[in-house]
Amino acid sequence: MQLETIERLDTGALVSAAQDGDAGAWERLVEEFTPMLKARIRRFRLGHEDAQDVLQTTWLLAWQNLKSVADGQRMAGWLATIAFRECLKVTRRTKEICTPDLDTLGSTDDVDRELARAWLAGTLDELVEELPDAQRVLFRVLTETSEPHYVDVARRLGRPVGSIGPTRARCFAKLRGLLQAREITRDFLD
Repeated sequence: MQLETIERLDTGALVSAAQDGDAGAWERLVEEFTPMLKARIRRFRLGHEDAQDVLQTTWLLAWQNLKSVADGQRMAGWLATIAFRECLKVTRRTKEICTPDLDTLGSTDDVDRELARAWLAGTLDELVEELPDAQRVLFRVLTETSEPHYVDVARRLGRPVGSIGPTRARCFAKLRGLLQAREITRDFLD
């Protein structure tokens, strides 16, 4: 079954075509289900790189085991289960690193601040995902290093140096708006 000859295929037909080696059908499955997988992975509040690894591993495992899918209409649930299990693996592997030892923090205020910091980090990841593509990519590049240089960032992204500052300003303004919409203000952070 060639994908080009069919205008709109249901999920079952796409899975069947992909199982038969139709690369276009596989690409459409990836395109269709990636947003759902990203949303499910985001619920685990993984770091950006861990979340990307989980997404990539999910698709790799799906590709490797695609022939085992008997009912293509259940593709969404099957993919969600793979992603869930991969998130659990990453969470278990990084639990000791990510979980602060609250007993060593001291006062209740220290514990509250550490819990708020951990919660805010997860919330910020969610908010960054809501940014337009150009702003999201720029934000990630700017936060990868402690002192990013606009010339290096512009070269890496293939953009003019003069566009980095204004895009950064729009990105931060949008993030401030998203934080305010969730009623996360400076008072909350202090």
